[in-house]
Amino acid sequence: MKDKPTLTLVSNNPNLKTYYVPLTTIKVEMYPVKASNEEEAIFRANEGHLDKIARRVILNESHTNDVYLHPDVPTSDLFARQIDHFTLDIKDYDYPLPSNNS
Repeated sequence: MKDKPTLTLVSNNPNLKTYYVPLTTIKVEMYPVKASNEEEAIFRANEGHLDKIARRVILNESHTNDVYLHPDVPTSDLFARQIDHFTLDIKDYDYPLPSNNS
């Protein structure tokens, strides 16, 4: 019988470097705001005048295209990168839809 090959733990390999890979999760919540125009709606939302949540969409990146040599990456680079592989979780809440004249 031949000798079994010796297995080496990857974590003990001195030739390995540490890389940092980003995986993004983005959550967007949609809230209805009563207003007479878009600018007022933005103003009222920023003041906290929101109704109950109408929809939630969560994007979970499943595979990354990027790798970094250190974790101190500029925030703009982390949030402005392309995300090609992801899953979406969409939840609609009970909320009356607006009429056609809005």
